[in-house]
Order: sequence, then structure tokens, then C-alpha cells
Amino acid sequence: MATLVFELTGEQAALVRCFPIEQMRLAKPNLGYKLLVALMAEGAITHVLSLNFDKAVQNAAAELGVQIAVVTEPGDGVPMRAALVQLHGNADSVPEAMILRTEVLNEGWIGQWHQLVAQQILATPAILFAGLGSAAPVLSTTIDMIQNALAGGKQLYQADAAPFDTNVFAQQLSIPADRYIHGTWGVVVSKLAERIAAAQVDALRANGAALLAENGVEAADRDKFVALTERLRNQALLVLGKFRAHAVLDRAALYRPHSLHTDELLAEPLLRLAQLSEHFGWTALPAPGGTWTLNADGRVIGHLVLASGGGVRRLSALEPSARAVCERINENAVIPADFVLVGAPAAEAPPLAHVDLIADEDPADIIGGPSEALIISANDPDYLDRIGRLLHAA
Repeated sequence: MATLVFELTGEQAALVRCFPIEQMRLAKPNLGYKLLVALMAEGAITHVLSLNFDKAVQNAAAELGVQIAVVTEPGDGVPMRAALVQLHGNADSVPEAMILRTEVLNEGWIGQWHQLVAQQILATPAILFAGLGSAAPVLSTTIDMIQNALAGGKQLYQADAAPFDTNVFAQQLSIPADRYIHGTWGVVVSKLAERIAAAQVDALRANGAALLAENGVEAADRDKFVALTERLRNQALLVLGKFRAHAVLDRAALYRPHSLHTDELLAEPLLRLAQLSEHFGWTALPAPGGTWTLNADGRVIGHLVLASGGGVRRLSALEPSARAVCERINENAVIPADFVLVGAPAAEAPPLAHVDLIADEDPADIIGGPSEALIISANDPDYLDRIGRLLHAA
């Protein structure tokens, strides 16, 4: 069809005008796309080479607040950092730049930018082809060339919903059965995300416990930290990213990649949460929004956010970001956040009088209550009493 339109009109624009371009631009990302972006942020996936025209990956990145490079135009270089390369263009491309015609798909890429980009990305040690039921010549031919140069040493994998023995692309690339994943690409990224999430919980437990030990925290309290951390064991990768984003009170991002730094920032707030839970006889449980609930007798009695000042920001400096994060959380929360527990805030200047960083309403008012979450320093010697009064448990 594209070739026929081009022969009749001398351009592709007439065909492209029939495409749902606006829907392609606004494509709503599903869970698979969000996990893909998170895995790119973690470095588990470095480059994504796509033949699609929609912007679902970009929209997933925007929703999560993750920065990825996007390459769509001939002549653009491919960065070493995480990048999406849409080899045939995308919904923002001018019609004549989109790769649509059979003759261009089969041969027009040879010796052009598309081949150079494919060679650069496909030269990586491990490649997963996902959702390609039929071969794209720019990919299959380039792989053949690289495989010949490496004497077949490249690790190729394929994931597809079709059975292995009927998949033509798998046969063309000589992908062995033990490297063929019978499932959609969404299943593949979900399984990979589960493994990454489990490794991150292990790292948080080890890094946090090591920091607490360096700071002279007693073994019994370190054990409380470890026990609480284990409750994150079955949380999804996207949820763990939210915990880290909230820890730094990130107003823009819903996902923050794992690092030693974020593990250490979370160590003290998690310890304080474990201590206050034990003090009141509550059970602290992680929530899908990257927050924690306090539970007793089968009911939720409190909802909180854990954050850190990193030892460099005062509570007063953290307040605007804490407010913004709580507002975002409360937009989708069944129960609004009651308080933000901040670990390692910098010391405040001596106040003229003690003032709770809340709205003007009385937190003990059972009719109105506080209109905003209370911000509490874990270094406040009265933090347990303040939380008890707030949740009517003192």
C-alpha cells in the first residue's frame, strides 16, 4: 500500500494522514512499558531498538519522571546511556522520513544511518528480540553479519507468544529452543523486574544494616530494621522506585533508580518506623503507593511517608517538597497520608516557640483534623508521643 501511494502521488503524506497520529503520540503506556523504562533506568536494559511509531515508551518515561534519550532522526547519534531508538521514525516524524515502503524496508537501509545504528546496538553482548513474528531485514541481516564476524558467539534470545516451532523469525536467526521464551514481551520484562526488585531488597537490607552498624546502632535494633526491610520482599519494582523517590521527596519523579545512596537514606527512617511500630504494638506494612500503613486489630490506623533530610536539609527546608509529595500521594490514596517521618534532618535554628509544621487546624479536632500531613523529625525526642497523639494512641 505504501509503495502504491508513493508511486501515485510521489510522497507518503497521503498515507500517513490516514494514520491515527494523535493517538500514537498520546499512546497510554501499559505496565510493560513502565517496567521497560524502570529497567532502563536501572541499567538492566541499555538500549531499546523499536520499529513502532507510537510514543508509549516516551509517555511511560514522562509519567515516571525518568529521563531517557530518544533517537528517531537519521544522522542522530546513539548515546551510551539508556536510549530508545525508533529506527523507522515515530509519530512526530515528517511523513517522508517514516520508513513505510517495502523497497525501503528491504534494501533502502543498506549503507545508511539505519544500518549503522543497528550495528552499534546489535553489537551488545546479549540481545532479546521481543514481539517480532517476522523478520525485519535491517535487524536480521545485521545480526547475520555480526554473528559471522564473531563466529556465532553472540547471545541471542527471542520472546514471542507464538510457539517456537512455528516462529519464522526464530528460524531465520537460528535461535535455539533454550533461548526462546514462549510469552509476550510484557511477561519477559515482568520476570526481569521481579529479579531486579529482589536484588534491590537484598541490597537495601545489607547496605542499611552496614550503615547502622557503623553508626553504632545496637544489634537488636539492626534486627528490627532487617525484619521490616523483609516486608518489602514481594513489592514490585515500580513500588520500590516510589519508596526511593519519596525518600528524597522528589516532586517530579514517581520512580527513582536504586543506589547505595538511596539505601543509606532509607536506613534511619526504616529503623525509626520499626521502633515506633514495636512501641505501640502496631504492624507496619508497605503500600503500593510507596508509603506505609500502621495496622492494629485488623484495621489501618495510620498512613505515612518515609523521607530523609540526608543530614543536610532542615525540616523547614523539606516542608514544601513534603507537602507536594503528600498532595500527589493523596490524589490516588484511599486513606490520606497522616504524617511524613523524616530521618536525618539537619539541625534547626533555635525556634522562638515550638510550632507544628501543619495547617492552622487542631490535629486533635475529630471533625476537621489536620488538613495536611504532619511532618515529624525522627530526631525529635518526642516523636513517639507526637505520633501517638496524632493517631490517638498516646
